Amino acid sequence: MKRNITITLEEELAKEAKVLAAQKDTSVSQLLADYLESILKSEKKNEEAKEDFFKLTRKKYFLNYSKRQFQRDALHER
Repeated sequence: MKRNITITLEEELAKEAKVLAAQKDTSVSQLLADYLESILKSEKKNEEAKEDFFKLTRKKYFLNYSKRQFQRDALHER
């Protein structure tokens, strides 16, 4: 479902947006919609990559941690 929104732009920016949209044979509305979609997809990929990294890091840390054998005296050396 599509929804209309209203934005306010500086006059010069609005003119430049219209020119760019005409060059791309589209509307300013579609130009902005495509740009926002691109940004949101990129953000989602970044978040997924961060989650994957942290999952991998935590998993590796816990695997390595369980193999460590600590000596009490070594931990409390001063």
